[in-house]
Amino acid sequence: MSEPETIELRRYPSRKLYNKNSSSYVRLPEVAEMVRKGANVRVEDTETGEDVTRAVLLQIIMEQEGQAGAMLSADLMMDMIRLHQSKASEMMTGLFEQSVAFIRAQQEKIASQMSGAIVPPWNVFDPAAMQEMQREYQKRLANFWGGSMPGTAGAPKPDEPTAADSAELKALRARLEELEKKVSKK
Repeated sequence: MSEPETIELRRYPSRKLYNKNSSSYVRLPEVAEMVRKGANVRVEDTETGEDVTRAVLLQIIMEQEGQAGAMLSADLMMDMIRLHQSKASEMMTGLFEQSVAFIRAQQEKIASQMSGAIVPPWNVFDPAAMQEMQREYQKRLANFWGGSMPGTAGAPKPDEPTAADSAELKALRARLEELEKKVSKK
C-alpha cells in the first residue's frame, strides 16, 4: 500500500488556509474532505512557522460536532477534559488510537469483502461474522490491558455457557418436550 499524499497548508493571520500543493486557498470543509479521502495534512502558521495541524483538525471536528449526528457525547468530552492533564491521558490516547485503528481495519475488511465477487454483500452482516469481529476486538483490547481487562475477573468467556444458561436450556428442553407431547396427542 502506498504512502498517502501529504498536503502542505499554510495558515495566515486572517485564518485563511493556502494549499501549497495546488497553489490555491482552501476552506475547512475542503480540508476535511481531503482527510476523508486519505490524505495527510500538515498546517504551518505563516507568522511563527509553528505546526498548527492539530488546532486546524480540532476546529474541523468542532464544526462537525455542531452539526446533527455528533460523534462525541457531552459525557465523553467532559471525561476527556478531566483526563487531559493526568497520567491516564497517555493510556487513554493509546487505547483510543488502537480502537480507531481496529475499527478502520474492520471497515477495510468489510469493504474488501463487499467488493469481492466471492462473498455476497449480505454475508457481511452475518451475526456469526459480527460476533467474530467483536471477539477479535475484545481480544485486542484485553491484550492492550496486559491480558486482563478491569472488571472482567472471573467473567465467563463468550463461548462458555454459564450456570444460568444451563438452567435456562434445561427449562427450554422440558417445555419443548411438553409441547411435543401435546402435538402428538392431537
